[in-house]
Amino acid sequence: MHRLSDQPTTTRAVEWVFSLLIICSVAIVWIALFQLNSLFFASIGVSQYISWIFLPAAIRMLSVMLFEWVGAIGLFIGAVVTSDPLLNDNLTNSILLAGLSALGPVVAVTLCTKWLRIPANLEGLSPRQLSFFALLGAVCNVIPHNLYFYFSDRMQNPLDGILPMFIGDLLGTIIILYFSALVLRFCFPGRTKNKIISPDRITPD
Repeated sequence: MHRLSDQPTTTRAVEWVFSLLIICSVAIVWIALFQLNSLFFASIGVSQYISWIFLPAAIRMLSVMLFEWVGAIGLFIGAVVTSDPLLNDNLTNSILLAGLSALGPVVAVTLCTKWLRIPANLEGLSPRQLSFFALLGAVCNVIPHNLYFYFSDRMQNPLDGILPMFIGDLLGTIIILYFSALVLRFCFPGRTKNKIISPDRITPD
């Protein structure tokens, strides 16, 4: 494999532009899902930080799984945009919170792809793998966020927000991943037939 420095300048420029487009796209999707979540699920929010359903949670996993660190950068930017007005606080706190949102899925995706051997196009994603995928993503997000809220005096007990945030991330991830699997199945019926979970048949492996 050729190193990036050995590639022609034009090729490197195209790669940088493509990476920039991915970063912007991930950030936009995060912001859009965040706004949708606020619109439809604000009434079931536990606090200004925690909701029983959090749709952007799935984008953490998907963006890092598909685009690796480029996706993580997009997550970071999107989280900064949405956390700053949410926290009504200084930029440092927003950056720290956005960093947790971006680094958590990096750890989760690394473990998922290593243990489950899930390909980047989600082909072959079974209901059991989908559940584990969402579960690990929620864990890697909930624990560091609640510790941050506790040590920054935004929460009196670090255990208070674990359950609702865990359920919110889990449900949000399952909803979006399930929808994504259906879209892939619809767009690539020949490749995903009997490989991507279908809406009328959910059975364990």
